[in-house]
Amino acid sequence: MKADEKGTILLIDDEPVIIDFLRAILEAEYALFYATDPFDGLALARAKQPDLILLDIAMPEADGYHLCRTLKSDVLTQSIPIIFITALTSPDDETRGLEAGAVDYIAKPINTSVVKARVGNHMELKKQRDFLETLASVDALTGIPNRRGFDDYLDREWRRAARTGTPLSLLMIDIDHFKSYNDNHGHLTGDDCLKAVAQHLTNVPRRGGDLVARFGGEEFMAVLPDTPFDSLRFMAEKFRSNVEAARISHGSSPVSEVVTVSVGAATVVPVHQCSPLVLIEKADQMLYLAKCQGRNRVVAEVLSVDPCDMRDAMSASAYPEK
Repeated sequence: MKADEKGTILLIDDEPVIIDFLRAILEAEYALFYATDPFDGLALARAKQPDLILLDIAMPEADGYHLCRTLKSDVLTQSIPIIFITALTSPDDETRGLEAGAVDYIAKPINTSVVKARVGNHMELKKQRDFLETLASVDALTGIPNRRGFDDYLDREWRRAARTGTPLSLLMIDIDHFKSYNDNHGHLTGDDCLKAVAQHLTNVPRRGGDLVARFGGEEFMAVLPDTPFDSLRFMAEKFRSNVEAARISHGSSPVSEVVTVSVGAATVVPVHQCSPLVLIEKADQMLYLAKCQGRNRVVAEVLSVDPCDMRDAMSASAYPEK
């Protein structure tokens, strides 16, 4: 949640009158989603990733405690704070709710001032937590996601693609002969080069779900969800050519008079039984081949992880061809 954005809240309660009452209290300050069915609420939580969930305990279709534990066990929703809205307010009930993962209780009948105060406090805490997590996941030099940010994002997209059976593509991008660039121009100029390359990589036209990150040193990664192999090759070439077109002088490179990159790329339809490390390893292998073949080029391959069937997933293109 950014400081200048409205926070988002998901209301899950089987009583429409409670949802209407909460909406009247909160909709002026927050963007709201709601569900009267707990299973619809679970799907909305995964899809919308709200900043806060207000959850009823006593629902006929599912127990609120169980739904809370389910949300806390899912990597997509485990960091979302949950406040119980309930008439069950005995010490044992509150203890059970906190043990299930809730951060607070609001008792029925609902008091408007209490709702505003407690929701406001937890939204502010969430905003501060998000800010600290953002700082920890951003590369200080280039301003793009760092290795931690990349690892977290790839893990989330791997799990999502495994659920949906869609292809996930990865690019490993390495600046050609960067050591000689540093030796020739100095490390401060080398830092400027890294910042410029990061900017030109992030300037490649792409969808909102794509991520460019600094992997370490002179290596960068690009995660492209829902991207089949044919589109991957097209996008990898766009990343490579965009850096070359920047015309950053590199007089000590045996490859070109300007800074260039080599790109190793791979596509897979993930499965839950495997780790995203297999995709990183395949992209790394392709990068090695790109370097062996002369650098300033793209080498890509489909990674088949049994029991994946790649044929259907490779049929639709996420990006237009040239």
